[in-house]
Amino acid sequence: MEESERKQGKQSAKEASSAAKLSARSAQEHAHAADSTGNDGDEVDVCSEKFNPLLALYSPTVKLPFPNVKRFNNVAEYESALKGGRGRAKPENVEKRRRKAMKGVVDQERIERLKKLMVNNPVPEGESSGTQRRRKTSKPVKNVLTRMPLCQGSPLGELYRFVQERIRVKVHIRTFKGLRGVCSGFIVAFDRFWNMAMVDVDETYREPLLGQAFYHEKALTVTRLFEKLKLQESTATEEVVKTGQGKGKDGEAQTPASGGSNTTDSVLKKVPQKYGKVHTRHINQLFIRGENVVLVSPQTL
Repeated sequence: MEESERKQGKQSAKEASSAAKLSARSAQEHAHAADSTGNDGDEVDVCSEKFNPLLALYSPTVKLPFPNVKRFNNVAEYESALKGGRGRAKPENVEKRRRKAMKGVVDQERIERLKKLMVNNPVPEGESSGTQRRRKTSKPVKNVLTRMPLCQGSPLGELYRFVQERIRVKVHIRTFKGLRGVCSGFIVAFDRFWNMAMVDVDETYREPLLGQAFYHEKALTVTRLFEKLKLQESTATEEVVKTGQGKGKDGEAQTPASGGSNTTDSVLKKVPQKYGKVHTRHINQLFIRGENVVLVSPQTL
């Protein structure tokens, strides 16, 4: 099957080539006949409606309407020639060369256009056109301090009032589980995300819980926080008093006269807590991230 198809394809190609040869020969013969007899001039005439291009190709006596016209090999050469090139380079390169050549040439149209603009916008006296410059309009400065007054009439407006009136506030801060502590001080600056900068801050906070205490400890509240702080201060004063009473004049420990309940009281001491202690500290300047803020309230005197 394939061989038969190949043979048929070869035969059809041979037939087409032979037909083309016959048509070319016939066109040549017809052209020679037309030249010898002088007939069929309309078929060879380019401007005629009966123009035959195949006959004109083989006729040696075809008269062109413009004999000295420039010939191009393709359309690209013709486009480049239209744009001022030599008919060889690409149109993009021709445009670049034209711009490069026009750099040193005076553009009279542009000069006339500039003159009209100068007439419509006259230069004030005392200023020359060369020294006149555009004045840059200074944009208003935008920062945290300029945006704070815009918060008036909103919950953030109370923070701006605390800043303006220098009111001492309490800021409750948290961890990812619950309350961490309380910071009392003066707010200097804030933004819409509740990030705050404070000065003269007294912070009361609890150490982070570790181990099983993290899961079993109750949630910390403000009352529990300050109760723990009072309890720690009271236990610290009791220990100081007991150590002072337990030493004699010579610095030696005194033993009780009777070995009854006094011995048990001296032996039974409160075991100090190793984790979750409450501390207080003073910080001159403090930055608090807004995601850690729980509550902001003015501190009562």
